[in-house]
Amino acid sequence: MDPTAPATDTRSRILRAAADLFVRKGYQRTSLREIADSLRLTKAAILYHFPTKEHLAAELVEPFVADLEAVAAHAAAQPPGPRRWAMIEGWLDTLLKHRAPLGMLVNDIAILTRNSVYRRILAVATQANELVAGPDADQRERVRATQAIAMVSDPIVFYTDADTATLREDMLDGVHRLLEGGPRPPRTTGPTLAGARARRGRPPALSDGDVAAARAMHAAGTHTVDEIAAAFGVGRATLYRHLNRD
Repeated sequence: MDPTAPATDTRSRILRAAADLFVRKGYQRTSLREIADSLRLTKAAILYHFPTKEHLAAELVEPFVADLEAVAAHAAAQPPGPRRWAMIEGWLDTLLKHRAPLGMLVNDIAILTRNSVYRRILAVATQANELVAGPDADQRERVRATQAIAMVSDPIVFYTDADTATLREDMLDGVHRLLEGGPRPPRTTGPTLAGARARRGRPPALSDGDVAAARAMHAAGTHTVDEIAAAFGVGRATLYRHLNRD
C-alpha cells in the first residue's frame, strides 16, 4: 500500500501517520501509542491492523523495494546497449519517488535487520551493480558500476531540499563522467525533465536509447505519460507508438 495515497480508511491513515512520525522523530523514538494518539485512536486499534511496529515499517518500505525490483527486472530485459542507463535512471527515479521511506531507512538502519527487507535491498542492489557493469566487466569496471549506483543514491539523502529535476540532472551528469569519461550529452543517455521542456520543436522519432529510457520511466511509474513525452520533446501519440512497439 502506498503511504502517500489519500487516507480513505483506518489502515491507510495509520500508514500515513506512522510515515510522518518515523521521518520526523525516527523509527526508534516513535511508539505505537504516539501513532495512535496522533489519530485519536486506541493502541488496540493500531495493533488490530499491525501486530508490531516492525510490521508497520515493513509495509511502508514495501512499495519502495518492490519498485526497485521492478526497475531491475525491466533493465535486465533490455538489450546490452541501453541496459546500463535503463538501470541507472530507473534506480534514480525510484529513489526520488520514494524519498520519505529512503530517509527513514537511512536514519534508522536497524529497521532493515528486523525482516526480509535488508536481504531484498541487498539482492536488488547487487543486481543493479551487475547490470551497470555488464557481463564481461573486470574488477575496475565492477567497482565503477558500484560507485555509479552510489552516486545516484547518496545525494538524495544529503540534499533533501534540492530541486528534484536539477538534482537528477546533476547526478546523471556525474555518473556519465565516471562511466563514459565526459559530460552527459543532451538526450544521448535519456531524458531530463527540466532541460527537455525548454527545447522547442519535436524530433521526428526517438532513438533506440531514448525508447529504452522512456519505457523504463513508464514501467517504473515515476512520471506521467505527459511528463515523459515532454522530456523527449514528442507528442503523446509518438510516445505511445514507441511504448507499444514490439
